[in-house]
Amino acid sequence: MVFTLEEIKKYLQSQKSIDDAIDNLNEQNIVCLIDDFNSLNFQKNDENLAKYEMSIGLYKLKEEQQTIYRNSNGKKGKYWMALSPKWIDNDEIKKKVNTEFEIRYWVNYGDDDVYGWFTVEQIKQWLTTPDLKLRSLGGS
Repeated sequence: MVFTLEEIKKYLQSQKSIDDAIDNLNEQNIVCLIDDFNSLNFQKNDENLAKYEMSIGLYKLKEEQQTIYRNSNGKKGKYWMALSPKWIDNDEIKKKVNTEFEIRYWVNYGDDDVYGWFTVEQIKQWLTTPDLKLRSLGGS
């Protein structure tokens, strides 16, 4: 992920000292500080999609599950071939899928050969509940 000089300055200004800035330095903290996704004054492009996914914690959850799956030779963790975020284009779709977030996920070949569209809430529940199967959450 690439940050502009202005974004880095904004992050540094939010910290009490240079030591705090170093101690608190991680992508999610920077993304949350520099991008105000609640204001809706952001472009729905690929770069902001990655930042948005990071700001809501899904990027970290996906990485953790992939590590668990890999380190256990597939005996633990969640498996998917595709878990791809996509911007929700309008409020009508957002209301229809019943989500408070600006994205939803396409899952291909999740556990039990599941595929379809899932909300952030459904994906978070699936990734944080060890024995939960994605099929039980529905999707569209």
